[in-house]
This record gives sequence, structure tokens and C-alpha cells, in this order.
Amino acid sequence: MITVGVGDLKITQAPSILKTLLGSCIGVVLHDPVKRIGGLLHIMLPKKNGTDLKITKYANTGLPYFIYQMVTHAGATRGALYAKIFGGAKMFETNGLLNIGESNELEVRRILKDEGIRIVASRTGGTKGYNIVFDTGTGDVTCRIFGEATVIY
Repeated sequence: MITVGVGDLKITQAPSILKTLLGSCIGVVLHDPVKRIGGLLHIMLPKKNGTDLKITKYANTGLPYFIYQMVTHAGATRGALYAKIFGGAKMFETNGLLNIGESNELEVRRILKDEGIRIVASRTGGTKGYNIVFDTGTGDVTCRIFGEATVIY
């Protein structure tokens, strides 16, 4: 079992399990079901600004990089890829200010649409953290929102 930290990216071939914990962050799973190659990107913020060199923390830089790595280096077939997305909770009351979770989700959805990668499952929003476990062999993502029943997507 491989843990994916905040702003991190892991790509592997079956049989492997990837897992992460999410709050306002978005976990993006990409899977090639034919070659059984899968990856998990843990996005922290929607857009990179400034000089931070860790591009995988941001949707607008990390997601295109993730897709490129899946196809070019891991050997996934671009046309076979699909996505599943999780997280984006509103973890803190911000008195009407920016909802980071919602902003993360909107940017991820926009990029995946622009890249032509379909989202086949999602569980986003709410006010509680998520625990997700991705099986690269089956493509199943087990999602548990704290205090709720576990659901497989």
C-alpha cells in the first residue's frame, strides 16, 4: 500500500494500492483499465502562483503533468484513461470568503474536460474529511467520509 501525501503524485501498475486522506484537497485518480496502470494526485490548491517549484500541489500545473506522466512515462493509453475525483470539502468557515474545496473541484473538472478525460465517478463537497483507497488492478476506489459508511466507486 502506497501513501500519497499532500501535493504528491504516485503512478504504479497493478497490483498496487494507493491511498490518501483529503479535506479541501482533491484526490484525482487516473486509470487505464486495459494496461492496469493507475495514479493518484493529491491537489492542494486550484492554481499555482508564485515561485513554488512543487507543481503537483496545484490543479492547473499538476493535472496536465499527471496526464503526461501517465502516458509518456508509465505507458498508459490516453484514450483509455478515465478519472475519479474525491474531496473538496469545506473544512473551515471562511465568512463568505473563497471556498478552497469548491475552487479545487471546479478547476479539476475544467482541466479534465479540456483534456478530454471523462470523470466516471466523484464524491466531493461536504464538511468532513475523506479517506480514499485506490486499487490499480480493478480501478475501484473505496471512499470513507469520516462518520459515514464506506462506499466503493
